[in-house]
Amino acid sequence: MPGKFSSVLLALLLLSGTAPVLAQSKPDAATDSGSTSGAGSLEPAGFPKRKSGLWEVRSTGAQSHGLAPSRYCIGEKTDQADAHLDRRAGAKGACSMGAFKRAGTAWVAESVCKEGKVNIISKAVAVGDFESIYRIDTVVTYDPPVSGIRKEDKDAIEASFIGPCLPNQRAGDMMIPGMGTLNMIDGTFRAEPSAAPKSRKKSGT
Repeated sequence: MPGKFSSVLLALLLLSGTAPVLAQSKPDAATDSGSTSGAGSLEPAGFPKRKSGLWEVRSTGAQSHGLAPSRYCIGEKTDQADAHLDRRAGAKGACSMGAFKRAGTAWVAESVCKEGKVNIISKAVAVGDFESIYRIDTVVTYDPPVSGIRKEDKDAIEASFIGPCLPNQRAGDMMIPGMGTLNMIDGTFRAEPSAAPKSRKKSGT
C-alpha cells in the first residue's frame, strides 16, 4: 500500500471510525450493491443500515490535507448486526471496539486502544436517515496527552447518496481519487492504473 495512502488516508479513516472491516465472509457482489431492499431500515437487533448504492464521502480531516471526496459502494450486506458503519465490534489487537448503539435520534459508539503508556479513547456519533445522508463526528482523547500537549483530535465525515454503484465495483469498494480503491470489507487495495502510453506512429507510414 502506498506510503502516502497509509500515512494520511488510513489514519483519517481510523479517526473517523471507518477503518477497514476485515470480514471473513465473502463480500456481496456488485450486482447486489445496487439494490435498495431493506435500505434505511433498522433490523430487529437495532443498528444503522445504509441504502445500497454509491455514496460520496467527505472527511474534514481529508479536506485539510487537500484530498478530494471519496466514493463508496454500499451493498446489501455491508451493514450487519456485527459490522455496521464499517465498524466491527470486539477486540482488535490493543483496541476494544464498541458497537453503535441507539441514543435518542443518534447512534453512539466508543472504543479504547492502548499504545505504549497512552490510552486512546474515541467516541463516534452518527446521525442521518442513512437513505440520502449521514454524518459521523468523532472525538479522540489521549491519556496522558501525546508529547505532553496533544489531548485530543476531532474529525467528521459527511456522506450523501449518489445513485447505483458502477458496474466494475463491488460492495465495500471505496475509491480514493489519485490513489486507488480500498475495499472496506476485506481490506484489499487496488492502485489506480497508470495512464495508458501514447501510441507510437510506425516508421515509414
